[in-house]
Amino acid sequence: MKRYNILTDINLKLLNESDSKRMYESDFINEEGVKIESWDMQTELLSEYMKSKGLITLNGEVCHINSFGEEVLEKGGWLQYLKKQNKKEDNNEIKNIRKEVQEEIIRKGTIESFEYGKWGFYLAIIALIVSILTLLLK
Repeated sequence: MKRYNILTDINLKLLNESDSKRMYESDFINEEGVKIESWDMQTELLSEYMKSKGLITLNGEVCHINSFGEEVLEKGGWLQYLKKQNKKEDNNEIKNIRKEVQEEIIRKGTIESFEYGKWGFYLAIIALIVSILTLLLK
């Protein structure tokens, strides 16, 4: 997948730099800037990968960059976009862990306060009974 991401980044930029913002998938280039040979990688698979990520649309063998692809390029390219996505996922994971810890602390605090509250309630009932008995026995 890493190679697909690198080639996606390269060819998305190439596609965006073309005059009509479209090109044949057979014109895709590799990391060295040379046309991708069929023995190296099938360009159809790369274009399908780019399409599945929502970066391009396909019309036969012609690839057209779409608005999401242009937005990704404006923000630094496909690899940069993936890094930001990974950071967001890590941040969400950290937030979820913090939330779980906070919920556990609240749960334990609630149980402890219930225990103390229960004993306070019992003492109040005993005090009420003692005071009623004191009034009745006078």
